[in-house]
Amino acid sequence: MTLKQKQAAAQQFNLAKYLAGHHHPMAVDNISTLAVSLIACAAALAAFVWQLLRRKNKKSNQPQASVMRRNDAGHPLPNEHPAEGAVKKPKDVYDFDSVGVKRPTMLAVTTKQEEPSASELFIQRAFKIDRGFWREIEVSQNQMRGLDCLFAEANKLAWVPGSAFERHIFAVSFAPAVEQALKQGSHPRSNATAADLLICAIDETGMQLGHAMRIAGHASAEPARVQALWRALNPADKPHELDAELAAEMDVLQDRIEHLSQHVAALTAAAWQQRCFRVQELAQELRGQRIQGECGSAEFHVRLDELVEEVKAEAERIDAAVAERSRTVRTMEDADDALLHAIAYMYVREMTILVLRAAALLHVIAGDTFAHEVSCANHIMTDLEAFTDVKPLLAAASRLAHAPLESEAHRAMTDGAVERAGAIARHAQELEKVHDELFADLRGRAAELQARVDKCLLWQTHPRRYAVRLNDEGSIEKMFVLDA
Repeated sequence: MTLKQKQAAAQQFNLAKYLAGHHHPMAVDNISTLAVSLIACAAALAAFVWQLLRRKNKKSNQPQASVMRRNDAGHPLPNEHPAEGAVKKPKDVYDFDSVGVKRPTMLAVTTKQEEPSASELFIQRAFKIDRGFWREIEVSQNQMRGLDCLFAEANKLAWVPGSAFERHIFAVSFAPAVEQALKQGSHPRSNATAADLLICAIDETGMQLGHAMRIAGHASAEPARVQALWRALNPADKPHELDAELAAEMDVLQDRIEHLSQHVAALTAAAWQQRCFRVQELAQELRGQRIQGECGSAEFHVRLDELVEEVKAEAERIDAAVAERSRTVRTMEDADDALLHAIAYMYVREMTILVLRAAALLHVIAGDTFAHEVSCANHIMTDLEAFTDVKPLLAAASRLAHAPLESEAHRAMTDGAVERAGAIARHAQELEKVHDELFADLRGRAAELQARVDKCLLWQTHPRRYAVRLNDEGSIEKMFVLDA
């Protein structure tokens, strides 16, 4: 260290020593001001950092929709980048889209070029949701082969694997005017051939794609293909929707009539056997008429009404007999006889309900108008009101049996008389329970039948929906009608 450096260091040391020994007021004020400024800056910085953290936490707790961009009306704007997070299409869909051809969503069969609105028949893919409600129609192979020409191009309709549409089932619908004419048994072009028909391709907006195509194949010379399709799909000459219910009612009638002779007189059982035979005969006749494509004739309804009136007259006779016998129960023999007749009355009146229910079902199947069918269907439940209530007869017998047992007269009764009175009272109670169970069973079965009949009538309130199942070559495999 040089001499000058030593002198400068000594001066600085002396100055520091002086300041340490003497508190200069100006130096102290400067230090205090500096400390206050540093504390204020630290407090401001801490407040700023706290505000940032508070706003960040508030934004993270808000739902996603609140930070979505909104338009002037305040509604959220759609996703600007729909590809983000989208599910990738499977390879089958990419292969379908790679064809590059806009496929139609519907085919229309018409006779007028460039006028798809005048079409008679429409074909499109059926929905998968209806799969469980399609009921197969029995159609011969010859009929289906003659109708293949109408569905030769159906497999070209748009379909994406995994979509809500069926691959091989196609819904078929007729134009309202054509369907109404076909229901009446006529067609505006019954003599035209399939070669007169054109097939138009319709897109999802209802616009025609390209030009209409002629029906090709050997079936082009066959007449009235649309009318033939209607005959194949229309269930008028097929088994009725309620044929299964009618067969079940006939089985119940046959079972009851076989056991009726155990509870009634032979002449009564023979009369009811004859009535059941007439019901079965009318059912067979109606089935034959439907096979020929006819509804129930006027003569059929007259014969059925005559049977109904005969059964109702028998029911009224039983009602009068029950009321009269209830007033004439005066002795134990009368009470015992009343119980025997109550059993017969219950079984006979069950037969009246079953016959009336079968007749109402036949009227519905053979109904010529919708109003007539609805009116006849209502009898299925209302005929239950004609069920004979034998409880007054049972009550009269029970009251007579209890009367001596509840008074002092039982002291003069023999043991056999007491036992007989107790048996009559007990049997009356058991028969009342049988009566209630029988009526509950009739009401339950009638309610089930009424529900099925109402559903069948409901199908008639809207146009029927039909469908066909095609194989990959475009040939018809099955035909269906929608029961939903």
